[in-house]
Amino acid sequence: MDRKVPYEKSYELVNKLSQSLNIILWLSTIVAVIILIVDNFFPQNTYSFTLNVVLVILSISYFFIEIIQRHLFHDAEFERKNDFIDNSLKLKLSEENSTGYFNNEDLKKGIYKLGVNCFESSFFTKSITKKMITKHLIQSGIVLLLIITLIFTVTDNLLIQILLLALPYSIVNDTIKVYRLHKNTDTVFKQFTNIFTTVKKGKLDYLIIDNIINYEKSLSRAAILLDSKVFNKMNKHLSEKWNELKANLKI
Repeated sequence: MDRKVPYEKSYELVNKLSQSLNIILWLSTIVAVIILIVDNFFPQNTYSFTLNVVLVILSISYFFIEIIQRHLFHDAEFERKNDFIDNSLKLKLSEENSTGYFNNEDLKKGIYKLGVNCFESSFFTKSITKKMITKHLIQSGIVLLLIITLIFTVTDNLLIQILLLALPYSIVNDTIKVYRLHKNTDTVFKQFTNIFTTVKKGKLDYLIIDNIINYEKSLSRAAILLDSKVFNKMNKHLSEKWNELKANLKI
């Protein structure tokens, strides 16, 4: 079946804004380093003021782009949620639905399928975020080491110090979010495993709905994009592993 995900364009726009934010972060770091070098080795230079203005503009741009990115992210999440419900239940909340996105088309629509789809999503999310953690930890370590070194050994410019402190905060905060999302979705995944292996059918629906709420709450709290490169690289393998898991659990 051909894969079609209508809301993918919304996430692509959010992803482009996220990439822009990363570029601004690194540009800000580079400009800050240049300012420190110029101020310390060329104290009579005429470029410091201009560079400081550039740094302020970059910081303000980051602030406003992040607001827009968060707004668009929640819009994209709303589209994803509607498609998830449409695929699982006999509803039509979305103008256009995805095809080939979930691997559970053999199941009859209902709460059971809703749970299986969320089970699959939690499996993908916890697997992808696990890969993302390493990348984020490396980035955070490099930036933190660089910024702390600059702040405490070179610069006496208060504005630069404040702006430099904002850079690692954003990166470290994202790392914490990825870690928390991984832990939370891993918990959801394990709970779904328990639900589909040990719970009697009479209580199944209530526990499925409760765990779906936990999953959606985890996504909402994190408010971060999964790395599309990691997803594309792992998608085929994870789909195969998911089908094996379904077979083992007799779903």
